[in-house]
Amino acid sequence: MIEFNEIIFWLEENPQWIAIGIIGASFIESFALVGIIVPGVVLLAIISGLASASLSIYEVVLIAYFSSLLSDIASFFIGLSLKKSIHKIWPFTKYPDLLNQGKGFFKKYGIVGLFIGKFIGPIRPLLPITAGTLDMEIRKFFLIEIFSCFIWALVYTIPGYYAAQTMVSEINPLNSFGFWIGLVVLFVLIRYFSKKYKML
Repeated sequence: MIEFNEIIFWLEENPQWIAIGIIGASFIESFALVGIIVPGVVLLAIISGLASASLSIYEVVLIAYFSSLLSDIASFFIGLSLKKSIHKIWPFTKYPDLLNQGKGFFKKYGIVGLFIGKFIGPIRPLLPITAGTLDMEIRKFFLIEIFSCFIWALVYTIPGYYAAQTMVSEINPLNSFGFWIGLVVLFVLIRYFSKKYKML
């Protein structure tokens, strides 16, 4: 966490770079070659809180959304282009079971697994690259990612953003339309998938 603290302190002193911080945290959290080891979601939540002083919630969500989407797309095409030699690339050389875990999860739950896996920390960065290695149809991959990344961005930025606002102002997050949208979406997802797939 020392590195995280240094990043956070630096962003506090240089708020003009907060948007770049959101891009970095969102991309890292979802990218297969880094997100497996670096818990970017924690950093994203904190930076979202810092962003409440200079950016709107809509800007924060959209920045996180497109960054995560691009990261997943990059991971997918890495898996697609290097499917025969992906096991020779770090971190899979050091953690060979990771790919097997991703493939096992993907084969068991299929397309639905790609969607819900976006919200499961240990699996999240593995699924896009796994989908690529398994030759998933690109159109289906894009369709799922467009929706899952958006909901992911809502879930992982809204709480930190409004928590920070309530600490420095009289703004009540319960009066925010965006807050309730994120909360309802999260609740529906948890209820639906926990009942149907018994995973969450």
